[in-house]
Amino acid sequence: MGIRLLTVVEVAELWGVDKQTVYRAIWAGELAFVDLAAPGAKKARIRVRESVADEYIKSREIQPRGKAAA
Repeated sequence: MGIRLLTVVEVAELWGVDKQTVYRAIWAGELAFVDLAAPGAKKARIRVRESVADEYIKSREIQPRGKAAA
């Protein structure tokens, strides 16, 4: 199985949030991304590994009090 790269819009849809929320995580250095644009290009072509998007969300989970993490 190969690496699946998602656009910012696809990550936002996966998470059920606005794309600006994804951009905030990227620019805050919290969400790793790949820029597929040619060196020197004026516009980035940002992609996020599906596995990285999944791990980021898992890291943000808050467990109910008194419950152990699974």
